[in-house]
Amino acid sequence: MHIRRLCRAILLCAIAAVSPAAAQRSLSAGAIARGTPSGPSVGAVSAGAPIVVGATKGGETQITIEGWVDGSRLGGGKDNFTASVNGKRALRVRATPSKKGKMLAELHAGVGVSTVEQKGNWTLVKRSMWVPTAVLGKVASKGEAKAAAPAAAPAAAPAAAPAAAAKLPTGAAMHPGKSARLFIAPNGDAIGDLGTKASLEPIARDRGWVKVRLEAWVNERDLTTMDSVPGLTAADLHADPAGTRGRTVRWEVQVLSLQTADPLRREMARDEPYLLARGPGRESALLYLAVPPSLAAVAAAFPPLTTVIISATVRSGKSEPSGAPILDLLSITKR
Repeated sequence: MHIRRLCRAILLCAIAAVSPAAAQRSLSAGAIARGTPSGPSVGAVSAGAPIVVGATKGGETQITIEGWVDGSRLGGGKDNFTASVNGKRALRVRATPSKKGKMLAELHAGVGVSTVEQKGNWTLVKRSMWVPTAVLGKVASKGEAKAAAPAAAPAAAPAAAPAAAAKLPTGAAMHPGKSARLFIAPNGDAIGDLGTKASLEPIARDRGWVKVRLEAWVNERDLTTMDSVPGLTAADLHADPAGTRGRTVRWEVQVLSLQTADPLRREMARDEPYLLARGPGRESALLYLAVPPSLAAVAAAFPPLTTVIISATVRSGKSEPSGAPILDLLSITKR
């Protein structure tokens, strides 16, 4: 019986070792991802994202990507998936469970995903999609390279990839010949308009559509973070301290002084620097803005009564003993 099990295990390992479907690769360029070959877009995958390649059909290859997402953005199951992207905004998939983690992909609202693991407010998800074969990069390891070698044996195969990649409009800057509209995805929702003076960096092409990167300036007051909650007030934090924990806000506040936490601030580390502030807007609530090391010099430079614009996540909506909200600063700029 033991010998039979051992032989079966060896056979399964041998099959896995030669399977090209498990080849780990990365994308040489960003690409639109589709749920089925030539089907509707389900999102976009970033250049350099690690993926596992699967079957190939026509000029497209199935890939599987795994990464971390904000678990609060997930809704109920859809089709054969255990969860789906909730709301109307795209969901970012990151390499690590942190907002600072490298972005691997973006998934459209309503797209289904398979959940793998939970870590705090973050959820590890997996999703299979189809991308143009031309954007597949090199095999990630020697072992996987050997597994993928049989598929590259025909002489025509290696010659075809450079030809397809050459069609990607990467490199020199481009600009619209006339006023043009920006779309979130091919045949997706319009998100803005471009004038003829806009300078664009093309990064991918897909069936008559070009994905571009744009550098431009906008007024600070017109911006909000992707994960921020519009209209969230200090009173809301105080009324629902548990429900607002971890939420992101973008507020205009007035800095009063830079201080360090004493033992009474039980939800802050001893001697942790924080800005005592008032706001947001016309609210007169006192706020504790915890300052990370990366923003220490910036925070120290603001004189009292300076009006600033902050992005921060809620650590505590109602701290003890004062009842003031504690927010972890992500960014801070002078108004």
